[in-house]
Amino acid sequence: MRDTGIGIPPERMGRLFQSFSQVDASTTRKYGGTGLGLAISRRLAELMGGSMWVESAGAGQGTTFFFTLAAEPAAALKSRMHLSSEQPELRGKRVLIVDDNATNRRILTLQLERWGMRSFDTSAPHEALEWVRRGDPFDLAILDMNMPEMDGVALASAIRTLRDSTALPLILFSSLGRRETGDGVEFAAYLYKPLKPSQLFDALATLFVKETPSTRSAAAAQPQIDAHMAERLPLRILLAEDNAVNQKLGLRLLSQFGYRADVAANGLEAIEALRRQPYDVVLMDVQMPELDGLEATRQIRQIWPAAQQPRIIAMTANAMEGDRELCLQAGMDDYISKPIRIHDLIGALERCQPRVAIGA
Repeated sequence: MRDTGIGIPPERMGRLFQSFSQVDASTTRKYGGTGLGLAISRRLAELMGGSMWVESAGAGQGTTFFFTLAAEPAAALKSRMHLSSEQPELRGKRVLIVDDNATNRRILTLQLERWGMRSFDTSAPHEALEWVRRGDPFDLAILDMNMPEMDGVALASAIRTLRDSTALPLILFSSLGRRETGDGVEFAAYLYKPLKPSQLFDALATLFVKETPSTRSAAAAQPQIDAHMAERLPLRILLAEDNAVNQKLGLRLLSQFGYRADVAANGLEAIEALRRQPYDVVLMDVQMPELDGLEATRQIRQIWPAAQQPRIIAMTANAMEGDRELCLQAGMDDYISKPIRIHDLIGALERCQPRVAIGA
């Protein structure tokens, strides 16, 4: 790891890896901390057969930390290999990335370029605003939440005075593991660090994957919406989904069948909702912060006896070739891909049976 911060004088370098020791030990020091982080990190590296050391050119020159460790090569994830190749639906899309962390910008840029997208990144929110103000044609902006000049919500509010959500959708990128709100700005999606390519692809697919001639012809053959389906097949439904756009889409589709579903924003909220009241069906997003759909499903299967368990339907991006097997192994009962198609949702609900008396 390399930073461009205050640097470390050579005579104080030896203090770094000592427990409860800091470069500046004065009572008026500017930077806080306990002095344990580096000591613990070095010990962990040593326990894994490696080491850790530091190099610095001196005060004001920044610092570079190095570590090594011994590990077995990770098995190739064949079900994710396609995420390394160009995606026709995303090719040519122009993405504005605003993040003060150069590493985060680099990771996002490399992933987007693999899918054929064009990235324009900056560490300065005011520079990004100037690009938007002068009319640069962006299809999407990904904004980091925590930036020193202007945080992601404030930047989003400023962008909204220049372009609306139809002209420029916004995605908020955060390390906090929770959804940020403010100033009435609505984000198309929320991404959490560390970034998962499948999570990013899921958000982009929701925004950009359009109907093709083949999907249009399939749509023509799909069953007509039954507005009285909820009367014929009364189900108490919980929608577990962290993406605001997907929440609205799911609720709208279910309402067309006569269902009024409850919403949980992550796996933890889904489990808490089930503790409060029983549900016949949980539509469970696979990629969620705090607790993902797979782990939430495993916990649900452990907590409740079989007779009281809901039917769990996985929802995940349609490009995830191995996800169906992963979902079934986690204890899910069924699977539909995103973007959600009406005939898939109808089929999944038709395979459910009411377990809870509505109004109970």
